[in-house]
Amino acid sequence: MEQKARLIIAAGEQSPDLYYRTGFLTPDPYIYAEIGEESFMLLSDLERDRGRKEGRATHVLSTAEWEDQARKEGKRGLAGIATLFLKSRHVASVSVPYDFPFGLAKTLLSEGLTVTPTDGPFTPQRALKTREEADKIRKVQEGVESALRTVVGILRKASVKDGWIVVEGTRLTSEKIKAILKQELLSNNLIGQHTIVAGGVQACDPHNEGTGPLPAHLPIVFDIFPFSEETRYFADMTRTLFKGPVAPVHRDLYEAVLSAQMNAILKAAPGVDSAVLHQAVESRFAELGYRTGEVEGRMEGFFHGTGHGVGLEIHESPRVGKTGVPLEPGHVITVEPGLYYPRISGGVRIEDMLYITPTGAENLTTFPKDWSAVAIP
Repeated sequence: MEQKARLIIAAGEQSPDLYYRTGFLTPDPYIYAEIGEESFMLLSDLERDRGRKEGRATHVLSTAEWEDQARKEGKRGLAGIATLFLKSRHVASVSVPYDFPFGLAKTLLSEGLTVTPTDGPFTPQRALKTREEADKIRKVQEGVESALRTVVGILRKASVKDGWIVVEGTRLTSEKIKAILKQELLSNNLIGQHTIVAGGVQACDPHNEGTGPLPAHLPIVFDIFPFSEETRYFADMTRTLFKGPVAPVHRDLYEAVLSAQMNAILKAAPGVDSAVLHQAVESRFAELGYRTGEVEGRMEGFFHGTGHGVGLEIHESPRVGKTGVPLEPGHVITVEPGLYYPRISGGVRIEDMLYITPTGAENLTTFPKDWSAVAIP
């Protein structure tokens, strides 16, 4: 009797779907298959014993059993071994992740297997986090907040000279702060990549990581989103800070973003379409007179989604934007509205993470965002 299988060939460190299923981290690819109620990890002899101790599969096998046969038949690599294994289990068709490598799929097809890429998430259950998973995300968030508190301490001790933030007579740079954040995160076993520390006009480009001296008096966007080297879960937080006296136009901008964010957070609950949160942000900005559009060839206002899911990937289901899905208990989402106006060197974004519960939403972010906390004299 011909069978169907679900197949992943990837490294545990690079495939969240694979890690979610097996809990086994590897720098190199291996074969994982689900056939009926059984699951199989096919590992090299180097990894097999560790896989049996750490992995979650009903069977952990050595690829050596099929390697000699593959060589004799002129089959190469993991795809060749996977073909022999699947055929030994009478598998005729496999479903694979949508981003399954084309070269591997071509080999499977050449051996007569039917290969079907999954339309949508390969592991949709990843979107719904258990309390244990939410606690892992919260633990990462605690490290994020600790790192940013260190930076706040530096800003409190800094001075302002000629419109720049100065520490010990030297202008404080984005690069210096990012290096400090990276070290602070590492002390909590967190890996932070592409951290954003962008001030002034740089903050008006939401994904500008920031370079050079940091301006006083203007918004500085800190977007920090590391993952745990131990659990692989991410956290994501953005705060906008100021150093020195702030012009009313920039304080008003900040208060508008905070108001819109709080408006959206209040609407987060099970059964609510995530698009409603985005609509709440847009409505609040419209009420306050902040317009979005292209001016002199550059977008200004609010021109990105309100949020996204967070878990084993920094961006995963569900989406929180113009289109959305009904929120369910277990979803972890960000709420991160922003306003960006290059003509006034004003870019502000504020981001919290919410865990949707059966009765509402629990905020996993505790770092303060009221004006007295973000405006540092």
